[in-house]
Amino acid sequence: MSFTEVETMPGQRTSSESPEPQLAFAADLRELRRRTFKKPTEEALARRMECGRSTVSAILNGRRFPNWEHTAAFVEACGDDSSRWRDRWLRASRQIEEASKGLHSPLPQLPLTGGPESQGDALLAAHWYRDNREFYEAATARACQARSEIRVTYTRRYPPTQYTTRASAEYFRTILDWASEDSDDERSVRRIIGIPERGGRPDSDMFSWARQHHEESKHILNYEANVLRWAAAADGLNMALIDDSVVFLAFSGGPRQRLNGLSVEDPTFMTYFASYFDQLWAALQPLGAYLNEVEGKGADRPG
Repeated sequence: MSFTEVETMPGQRTSSESPEPQLAFAADLRELRRRTFKKPTEEALARRMECGRSTVSAILNGRRFPNWEHTAAFVEACGDDSSRWRDRWLRASRQIEEASKGLHSPLPQLPLTGGPESQGDALLAAHWYRDNREFYEAATARACQARSEIRVTYTRRYPPTQYTTRASAEYFRTILDWASEDSDDERSVRRIIGIPERGGRPDSDMFSWARQHHEESKHILNYEANVLRWAAAADGLNMALIDDSVVFLAFSGGPRQRLNGLSVEDPTFMTYFASYFDQLWAALQPLGAYLNEVEGKGADRPG
């Protein structure tokens, strides 16, 4: 055995190897810090957490699992509600304890996935959003930080104007504001809008919103929308792809306000959804052309 090898019994970990739940929790904390508009420095976090900067660094790198007091102080320093992190911290703590005993955690773990160009295995970490507000607030924060491209889909049974949450309204406003911003960046927004149809006739509410949306956005040079004729009596899987790094996936249905989802920040994971979006985009009709076609055919006008 060489000096760099450490002999371990099956199921045991080396002392230098952090448990997966600890690494995943550190990734969640890093994501929270990134989503903060005034990203606090490690020094500022250390003061708030009443610890040394090296401790903050170790927590963010996954080398040390924070106690609850440090976690609550970190979350609050990043502008979030610490009570929303209590269950997440407890779950990670239990998983780490089970891992230290060489036992499998009863809670599901994120899989290790290797992309087609990856070297070995890569830890794919998802950030979960429990409700409408959490999802849209996170997506809005990342959209504000976009550098060059946003690709989004909207395939739901009701138009955005029929969802009353402040977070969802802010999200839709932010996408258009970002596209409209006077910037030297070569930025672009492409949106796929799924318009429900029954018997070849578009839903009247969605069609009215699409027409209004076209009037509001047609002057924005960096914004385009294409239409997907949607025949299923259910919401589609919706996504937001921001630059070349992060994917947001939204799941909705049932009550109008019900929505949750996840985000994954991984370039390889991103390529699969980007390829699907681009394939779909190329096959669809621009919003303006769709509106003209439907309004020009009396038989296809909304009922």
